[in-house]
Amino acid sequence: MPKRCNAFAWMLMVMLLLPFSSLAQKLINGHVLAKSDQTPIPSATVIVKGTKNGTVTNVDGSFAIRAQKGDILAISGLGITPSEFIINGEDITITVDASTKDLNEVVVTATGVKKEVKRLGYAIQDVKANDLTQAREPSVLNSLKGNVAGLSINITPEIGHSPGVIMRGDGSPMYVVDGVPLSSDTYNINPDDIESFTVLKGPSAAALYGFRGKNGVIIINTKKGTKNKRGYTIDVNNSTQWNGGFIALPKYQDEYGAGEYGKYAFGDGQGGGVNDYDYDIWGPKLDGRMLPQYDGEYDANTTYTTNFEDGTSFQGHIKPTAWTARGKDNLKRFLQTGILNSTSVALSSSTDKADLRFSMGNSYQKGIVPNTQLNNFNASASIGYKFTKRFSIQTYINYSRQSTPNIPDVNYGPNSIIYNMILWGGADWSVDDMRDYWQPGKVGVQQKYAEYHGS
Repeated sequence: MPKRCNAFAWMLMVMLLLPFSSLAQKLINGHVLAKSDQTPIPSATVIVKGTKNGTVTNVDGSFAIRAQKGDILAISGLGITPSEFIINGEDITITVDASTKDLNEVVVTATGVKKEVKRLGYAIQDVKANDLTQAREPSVLNSLKGNVAGLSINITPEIGHSPGVIMRGDGSPMYVVDGVPLSSDTYNINPDDIESFTVLKGPSAAALYGFRGKNGVIIINTKKGTKNKRGYTIDVNNSTQWNGGFIALPKYQDEYGAGEYGKYAFGDGQGGGVNDYDYDIWGPKLDGRMLPQYDGEYDANTTYTTNFEDGTSFQGHIKPTAWTARGKDNLKRFLQTGILNSTSVALSSSTDKADLRFSMGNSYQKGIVPNTQLNNFNASASIGYKFTKRFSIQTYINYSRQSTPNIPDVNYGPNSIIYNMILWGGADWSVDDMRDYWQPGKVGVQQKYAEYHGS
C-alpha cells in the first residue's frame, strides 16, 4: 500500500505542475516600426522562432503574442528585411529595415513596356526560365506546369505536339515573344534563349492585346547581349534524358483471342474464315486448342476441318496451330526507351549603346514508339542599339527547322498505337512477328497485320 500511495502522489504532483510550465508564457505586446522614419509596418508576420506560434501586425504595427522572456521573434513581410528580436520584456518595440527588392520588381507587359509590379492593377506572374531548364522538357511550356497559378498544362506524349494550355479554365492564352504575337507553337524557340515568362491574367491584362488576349497572355522575354571581363560571353549547354515510357498502362484482358461469340478461324483475313474480317477480341479462350491462324502453313492441296463448341465447323487450307497467348505483353515489348538530347551554343556581347546575342541549338527526341524521332534546329539573333535616352531599336530574328520521319498518334482513335494494340490487338498474335512489316513481294506497297493474309 505505501508503494501505491507514493506512485499516486508523484502522478498527482506532475499533473499539478504541468499547467505552471504553460503559465510561464505571457502575453507580449509589441510594435513593428520602420527603422528609418519610425512609421508602423502593417501585415508583417511575427513568429516565435522554433514554434508554430505566430501572428500578424495590425494597421498601426501593433501585435500581441504569447511567449516568454528570452524567446526569439522572427519578423518578415513585404517591403522589409527579415530580422530577429530577443524578447526582453512584456512591452517591446521592434525596428526593421526597409527592402525594395520585391516592391521595385519590374516585369515586361505589352509591346516590351516595363512596369513595376506594385503599380499594376491586374494579376501577373513572372517565372524565370533558368528555373525551368534544369530538367528539360520537349516543349518549354511543359515546365510551366505547377509553376503558374490558374494555368492548366495538359502534357501530350506525342512528338512535336505542344501541350494543351488553358488559362483559368476559359481557353488557350495568347503567346507574345518580345512584344510580337506568336502564330505557331513554342517548338520554334530554343529554351536556352528564353530569359523569363510573364503571365498576364484577367480582362484588364487582356485589354493590352485586344480580343486575342481575352483568355490571358503568356509573354516570352528572350535573352539579350551580356559581357564579362573579356568583353563577350560564350554559353554552351547540353543535357540528355531517357524516357522509360508510360507510368501506367490501361488494363486489358489476355484470356480470349480474336473473334466473336467464342468462334474464330483464319481464312484470308477478309471474311473468308470465321470472324476473321473484324478484329474483335472475344473469340475462343486462349487455352491451346488447335485453330487456323494468320501465320499457319498454307497448303492448297490439303483441307483442314475445325469444329466449334456450338456444333458448327470450318474447312480451309491453313494448318491449325495451338491457340495461345503468345502476345501477352505486346505493348510493353513494342515500346522502346526514348531519348531527349538538347545542345545549344550562344555568343553575346554588349556596350553602353549596343547589345548582341547569337545562338544555335538543336533538340533531338527519340520517341518511345519505334521509327519515330524529331530533330528541332533553332538559330536566333538579338540585336539592340540605343541612339538616345528616348530612342532605341531592338531586333529579334529566329529561324527554326523541324524534321521527322514519323509522328505517332497516341490519342484515342483509329491511328493510336495504344488503341490498336490493346483495344483491337489480341494476345493471340505476337508483335515480334510484325517487325518485318512488309508483305512478301509488296515492299513499300502493303504492310502485314495479323488480320491480313499475303497469299
